[in-house]
Amino acid sequence: MKKQIKVSMTATAALLALAGIAQAAPAELNIYGASAQYLYWNAQAQNYAQGRLGCTATAPVNNGGKHGFVSATNCTSTLVPVNVATGKRDLDIRYSGIASAEGPLSVSRQAPLDAALASGCNVANGERKMYASTSTTVCKQVHIGTSDVAGESLVQSSLGQLYGPKGGGSFSVALSGVDTTGMTPYNTVVVPFGFFVNSAVTAKSCSAGLTGNYCTANSQCDTAPSAGNGVCGAPATITNISREEATLIFSGYVADWSDLGAYFTAQPAIACLRHAGSGTHSALDLTVMNSGWGSNTAVEEVPGQIWFNQGSGDEIKCVNGATTATPNGSLIGAIGYADADQPIGVANTSQNVKQLKYNGYYPTRSAVRNGQYEFYTNAWLYSNPANGATVNALAASLVDFAQQPANVPASKANYWAAVAEMKYNRGADVTYPGFFGGASDPQTP
Repeated sequence: MKKQIKVSMTATAALLALAGIAQAAPAELNIYGASAQYLYWNAQAQNYAQGRLGCTATAPVNNGGKHGFVSATNCTSTLVPVNVATGKRDLDIRYSGIASAEGPLSVSRQAPLDAALASGCNVANGERKMYASTSTTVCKQVHIGTSDVAGESLVQSSLGQLYGPKGGGSFSVALSGVDTTGMTPYNTVVVPFGFFVNSAVTAKSCSAGLTGNYCTANSQCDTAPSAGNGVCGAPATITNISREEATLIFSGYVADWSDLGAYFTAQPAIACLRHAGSGTHSALDLTVMNSGWGSNTAVEEVPGQIWFNQGSGDEIKCVNGATTATPNGSLIGAIGYADADQPIGVANTSQNVKQLKYNGYYPTRSAVRNGQYEFYTNAWLYSNPANGATVNALAASLVDFAQQPANVPASKANYWAAVAEMKYNRGADVTYPGFFGGASDPQTP
């Protein structure tokens, strides 16, 4: 297991020599990998281009929730080569979010887990299908590979349909880690994960007395030593999941929600998981399910109970719905996990999805950094020295920018934290969080 690395780099005089490099098209910085980081790097790309490189940058243009593109023009930083077609310093930034394993695999120029990701591309040159600038995808060399965990932590297996209840064909993955030897690793931000549930998953809980506790009768809500002051409310969408409940559900031991207690409305408990190769899935396996005292994560599809999905958006669609019919993906009784800032309440994709607390807390930035919330990992970025000085200088500059707490994009600031501000953090993916101190501490609280 590689140790966590904190790197802060600034341009040196040697890098300034890159100003003399010119090309007939905009320079490129292509980032590829973790789907949980998709929304973050799409937001950060514009932030970085404007705040660090002095560019005029467009808002991210997104393609299907998997590919994004930002056009940056008139940059003032000499890290951006001159575009001889315009005489200005222009830069195209792309981010594709597929799965964490695909990040280090792409940048280290290994074959993808899903061959379609590099169809027609030069894999030996590190190419993958990425957003061109319109609705089409083209082969582009990956400059930064992202993963929610270290490549060596991707040791999970899965077997099922590519898109869970929506089908897509059989897809299986069995990993023993992704070799990142020779790559330059960085840690930048902390990736917060959360649990999401179908709104039809309901239970009775105390509305007075022991507020929030599950119940089947008023007396179960009484506070000691008083009697008769408790009220057991009507069934409502659940708001919290405990670690024990999560391990039971995602290991496949719970077939019906009422197995967790008579206060739950009886209905099938459907677990929506990510396929192996996902950093989100690895994080669940290592930090929630199996860190010494948990349960084994399910590894094979069980139609009507356990589904695997390629991307975070696919998994949220698995949770969404108003029927138990398959294979259309509309599932009552479903629960899943994804990056904490996953958009919900969106028509046709997540209108029936609710975010849950985990062990009593939502995955907010303050809860993560102050030791109240433990379902998170440190984001890994990998660059390849073979990509050359120009793109690696930009990569190092992006890392340095993202490591600063004040540079977390405003749209992500309630969830994502920079590694430097963490008061409690993991020393490795498989370790329990400990006190780190929060060397850079601008946040309140």
